[in-house]
Amino acid sequence: MLHASRSAEHAEQVAASIRDAGGGADIVLGDVSEGENASRVVREAFAVHGALDILVCNAGAPLSGNIVEQDVATIDANLALNLRAVILGVQEFARLTTSENGRVVLTSSASATQPSCGGAVYSAAKAGAEGFIRSAAQELGPRGITLNSVEPGMTLSREAPQEAVDKIAGWTALRRVGMPDDIADIVAFLASDEARWLTGLTIPATGGQIASATTIFAYDK
Repeated sequence: MLHASRSAEHAEQVAASIRDAGGGADIVLGDVSEGENASRVVREAFAVHGALDILVCNAGAPLSGNIVEQDVATIDANLALNLRAVILGVQEFARLTTSENGRVVLTSSASATQPSCGGAVYSAAKAGAEGFIRSAAQELGPRGITLNSVEPGMTLSREAPQEAVDKIAGWTALRRVGMPDDIADIVAFLASDEARWLTGLTIPATGGQIASATTIFAYDK
């Protein structure tokens, strides 16, 4: 089951690739930052398949900026998307799943543990989500459900100037920019049976990134 916020256009492309590979894919829509949509999305996925084994909390956006310029609406929107939606989604998953090997994986951010100039509210939300995952792992562990977080560093999810790509690559031990597949493979591992003895952990997926890119950009100015 794939989730998209408001438009199924890009999700349909992913679904088509899954179907072409011989798999099955359905789509559910809903802005998880609004009301109880995060719970509803999980319920709808359950209704389609009649069971849920894996939940990947991947929705998120850095809606931050200079801390003194943040108004209440912006702060609330950031917390709703990056923290509250995680809590509601995991809560509903825990209510519905009957799996004895359930898996929950949070896509967090290196900003949760590294300074992020211009991203203080986003960093706080992601750090809060990681804290929730660690504590929920203790509560749900007796049911065989594992919960872990992945902290991507700078990841090239869209086109970027080559100069910027080269600069970011120089900040990593592996001397290249992270790609979506680098993160996806770690998420897939944590969702697999091979990761059954791992729970309550945060995995840095940064390629050995030496610092938050937003911090370095601020120092460069």
